[in-house]
Amino acid sequence: MQGTEAKKENEKIVDSTNGNGAAHTNVKAEIKALEEKPKAVEAPVKAENGQEKPQEEQAKEEVKPFKPALNLESTLKVVEGLHRKSLQRINLLDRIKQLETFEIAQMEDSDELESNHFQGCQLIISDDKNRKFVTNTAGLIKLVSQFIYDACQEKLTEIEANIIFPNA
Repeated sequence: MQGTEAKKENEKIVDSTNGNGAAHTNVKAEIKALEEKPKAVEAPVKAENGQEKPQEEQAKEEVKPFKPALNLESTLKVVEGLHRKSLQRINLLDRIKQLETFEIAQMEDSDELESNHFQGCQLIISDDKNRKFVTNTAGLIKLVSQFIYDACQEKLTEIEANIIFPNA
C-alpha cells in the first residue's frame, strides 16, 4: 500500500516539469522526502474477547464525556431543593394518613345498615373572611374525600419521582 501511494505522488510530481520532461530539482527532493517519511503504524487494540477493535471504536472509548463537579453553591441549591421536596412528601403522607384514619374511624362507628360510612358527617369549607360552605350530604362528602385522597396520592407519586440525586 505504501508503494502505491508513493507511485501516485510521483505521477503528480512528474506532471510538474519544466516543459522538456525533466523535473525541477526541488520536486526530486520532495519525492525523496515522501518516500523516506515513515508512516504511523496503528496498532489495533484487542478487545476482551480477543478480537481486534476497529480504530473508530478505539477513539470513542478514549473520549469520555466530562461532567463538571458541582461547586458548593450548586450543591447547596440541589440539597435545598431535595429538602423542600422531602418536606412536601412528608406533609402529603401525613394528610393521607389522617384521611385514612378518619375514614377507618367512621367505618367502625357507622351502623352496619348504613350504606355510606360518612352518614352523620359534615363538610365545612371556609375562607379567611369567615365565609362558609357547609354540607351534610354523605354522598358528596364521600366524593370529596375520595378526590382529596386520589389527588394526594398522585402528587406524592410525582414528588417521589422527582427526588433524584444528581450524578447518581
